[in-house]
Amino acid sequence: MGSRTAPRQSAAEAAAGGVDLADLLALPGLAGSRLVRGAAPGAPVRRLALDDPDAAAEPGALVVAAGAPPEPLPEGCAAVVCRRAPAGEVSVPVVVLPPSARWGPVLAELAAALEGAGSARAAAEARAALRAPLLEGSGYGGLALATRDLLGAPVACLDEYLDLLGGAGLGERHEAELEELVAEARGHGPASILGSFLNHDTPGLTRVPVVAAAGPVGVVVAWLGGEPKADERAVLGELAEACAIERARDEARTETEARLRGDLLEELLAGEVASRESLVRRARHLGAELSRGAVALIGKLHDPHNEGRVITDERLVRRFLQQARASLDLHWPRSLVDWDDDQLLALLPTPQPGEEAAEAIEERAMTLGRRLLAATRQTVPGLALTIALSRHTAEPERLGSALDEARLALSIGERLGRLGEVVTFEETGTYKLLFQIFADRPGELDGFYEQTLAPLVRYDEQYSTELVGTLATYLEHDCNLAATAGTLFTHRHTVRYRLDRIAELSGLDIGRTDDREKLSLGLKAMRLLGRRVPGPMGERPVRGRSGA
Repeated sequence: MGSRTAPRQSAAEAAAGGVDLADLLALPGLAGSRLVRGAAPGAPVRRLALDDPDAAAEPGALVVAAGAPPEPLPEGCAAVVCRRAPAGEVSVPVVVLPPSARWGPVLAELAAALEGAGSARAAAEARAALRAPLLEGSGYGGLALATRDLLGAPVACLDEYLDLLGGAGLGERHEAELEELVAEARGHGPASILGSFLNHDTPGLTRVPVVAAAGPVGVVVAWLGGEPKADERAVLGELAEACAIERARDEARTETEARLRGDLLEELLAGEVASRESLVRRARHLGAELSRGAVALIGKLHDPHNEGRVITDERLVRRFLQQARASLDLHWPRSLVDWDDDQLLALLPTPQPGEEAAEAIEERAMTLGRRLLAATRQTVPGLALTIALSRHTAEPERLGSALDEARLALSIGERLGRLGEVVTFEETGTYKLLFQIFADRPGELDGFYEQTLAPLVRYDEQYSTELVGTLATYLEHDCNLAATAGTLFTHRHTVRYRLDRIAELSGLDIGRTDDREKLSLGLKAMRLLGRRVPGPMGERPVRGRSGA
């Protein structure tokens, strides 16, 4: 199917040895056979070959002849199995079958015995070759390279989501074919992606699943150009076993590092870090640089079509984390990244001294957040990522407060319906004050809403008016009557009438600063309580503003 990276030679052919003729004579189908010894001891038998004078030489072959041994013997012949004994001496052993022996069972047993021996040798050779990259820690790429050398064909190792972990010998054609097959398999949905890929009928492409204790965790692929031989399947089976070992090693390392990261972040949140020096040293041990502070980032996966659904599919989470860590490694190196309580937690370290001001760092964090949102839409289609960012914190010992800011921003963003967006602590403005009241004394926030906006909401529901929407639009336009009327596509007199009605129902005069502020806070309380605030053309997403 694709061009080969090297002349192909099966592992069984490359391995020394073969099957001893005495072992073949013990097969049931050859019972009663007579061995005629040649002048030289018999060489190990490696394959079956027909008596065909036009065929190429096959070293180590057991030649099958319908009558007597052929004259001359084929080059490289190890032994002959036939019906009639030779008339004279021959240079190789000759097995003479009894009249009762049938060719079908004889050939089937010989082929199975030789194939099994070749597979065992190939597997042993592959284990020896794959041991080196496992011990050296060269990862999936090293395993693929060693297998490519054994098979003389391109090889790829994929995870359960069909992301490429390592490959060797892949040309543009192989990469394009693999990309097409992966895209087609992913179209079947997360539950069937690996099974779809394994079952797809692609001539010349051999696939062997990688199986761990919990089930399939990946697949190894080789472009063999035809139906794989038994020894080739044995080699790919050993590669799959080696990939399972590498996967277990990765998971153990990841689990250990995650526990260390989680411990550090928990201590930061609890204010229990012993000292600045201890924090910086432990972070460096985990590959992060926090000596100059950081911006805290918290991300949460949502199902926009099923509010409140917790994303528990381990394959989706693992896929998302792989993408998120790759993006962070590329765009913000040396970050401290963890997954805890169904949330992505990251501390984005301050760049080198003098490189950027705090505002520039926060803007750069916002750009990173948007990149993560875009990548998530491609990586786990159907799910949305909401990201919250803290302010830049220069002191490492205060990073626990930065994480608190990001968590507060995330909670407010969720209350305001900003799923799938980037929310910053700065832009939450007075929402964060109200939210803290809501968290500590939810009854007070309900009471404030009842005193301000509830009468307007009930009036709108009873008479199908738009008092709440008019109030929200009027405040968004800084109390500009003409701009409000233009946005609402209505006359200014109508807007003025509605404002008067708002004053009558709420007892608050929007023309007075204190009353206007109460109405503005009432709208925010309404949003934090999860109640819809209608816009001029129906429901609109609310975006927080600093001080709004």
